[in-house]
Amino acid sequence: MKNDIILQFDKATTRLAGNPYGRNVYADQVESKIKYNAQNVIVFPDNIEKVASSFVQGFFAKIVEKIGYAEFDNIISIKAKNSELENNIRNDLFV
Repeated sequence: MKNDIILQFDKATTRLAGNPYGRNVYADQVESKIKYNAQNVIVFPDNIEKVASSFVQGFFAKIVEKIGYAEFDNIISIKAKNSELENNIRNDLFV
């Protein structure tokens, strides 16, 4: 079963940065929707062009704390404007 979680940001926003901001977005938009017994697809809207590692680490902190890095790919998928951005987000998490 797939659980799509579509993130929402102001249309003028093209870049996401900051660990506290990442934690806030997770708490506001994901925490109540995530299902740890399903494949969750975190969908970044197309207006997001860059995501800083600080945002990524803050955003995924509670998920990693709960399931660890080993289980991450089994439970979380990342969908973004293009595969390069998807890979950058994932790679920033595993640093």
